[in-house]
Formats: sequence, structure tokens, C-alpha cells
Amino acid sequence: MQIMNLLDHGLVDYTQVDALQRSVHEEVLAGGEDTIIVSEFTPTWTAGRHTKPQDIPSTTVPVIHTDRAGSATWHGPGQLVVYPVVRLAEPTDLVAWIRAVEASVIDTIRHAWDLPARRVEGRAGAWLTEEGRRDRKICAIGLRVARGATLHGVALNVNIDRASAFEGIIPCGLTDADVTSLSWEGVLTSVADAANELIPRMVARISPCLAATPSSITHASRSPL
Repeated sequence: MQIMNLLDHGLVDYTQVDALQRSVHEEVLAGGEDTIIVSEFTPTWTAGRHTKPQDIPSTTVPVIHTDRAGSATWHGPGQLVVYPVVRLAEPTDLVAWIRAVEASVIDTIRHAWDLPARRVEGRAGAWLTEEGRRDRKICAIGLRVARGATLHGVALNVNIDRASAFEGIIPCGLTDADVTSLSWEGVLTSVADAANELIPRMVARISPCLAATPSSITHASRSPL
């Protein structure tokens, strides 16, 4: 399993990373090494396949339409974005794939930062829920499988800005829930440290879904951007 860590590049452009993941996707399909791309984006709004016009009430800000699942979301400083680009075992089990990725995030939030993250039935992502309070999404998940290999991934809110993040859209099209961040829940950590916690757990959780189980983690030697 190759780890392609872009965090040393600072904030990177969404379209560059999108092009990179598609290039890696083709390499993986051709027999190349399964890869996890790790990044932090410049401020960007993306709209998945299930986005409705009312999810983006502000039409003055450019929105990038993408082929992942889900609705509209924000990417930007303080958010960890992880794309596992891997070949899945056949026959492809989409539900098992989604649950494995989801579980890797929930495991990390629970064990690394002692927050009671969980699944919410019928809603993708990792959530915090409390009696008498609206549910709060701390990590968005939007995935796609094309020709047996995966695209897109997770966006974990680590230390995002309350004033600007998600301003002008209805995150994930949910009008009855909120978003949150590790920092808003009292957990102070960096995007890089969050990646160090998440990646090994993700590798462990997704390995049973893969066409070839990775025996080790390696780091990309080529410059991806």
C-alpha cells in the first residue's frame, strides 16, 4: 500500500488532486500499487451526484461538480482529505467497502481522541449525537467505484474555521443536522497528526476488501504534483 502524502505541499488545489487520483486510478487498474492520497485543499466547494439546486443557495461562488456520491460539501484549511485508490476483490461488495472506510474513521475518532463517533442509519459519514441536540457530522464520506477500483474518500474536519467553512451551502444537503470539527469538540491536533492516526487504521480496515491484501505501507518516492 503506497501512501502519497501531499501535506508537505501545504494547501493544494482540488482539481490538481482530482487529476492525480484519476491518473493513479488508471495505474492501479493496470496492476500498479494500491495507493492512499493524503491532502489538505485550498477553499473549494464540490457537488456530488446527489446535489440538489437548493443545497447551494449562493450562486456567486464557483462549485466543482464531481462524480462522487453525496451532495455539496466544503473543502479547505484544517480539513484532512484522504482518497484510497485501490482495487477491490471480486465480486465487488459496495456496502462492505463503504462500511470499511466509515469504520476506519469512526475507530480513529473514538480511540485517538476519545469522542463517541458513530454511524447514523441512512446517512453516510462519522457523526456525534447527543440527546436534545442536533446530530453533528465530523467527517464526510463520498465514494465511487469504477471498473473495480475506487475513487474519492473522506474529509475529516480537524481544525476548520467556524466563520468561513461551509458558508453559503447546505452541507451534504442536510437541513436537520450540523457539521463539527475536532477542534470544536475540544480536541486540538494538526491535520498531519490526524493523518498519522487515521492512515494505519484505514489500511487495516480496508485490507479485507482488496483484491490483494497489502503486506506493508510504503511512501511515494516520486513528486505527485
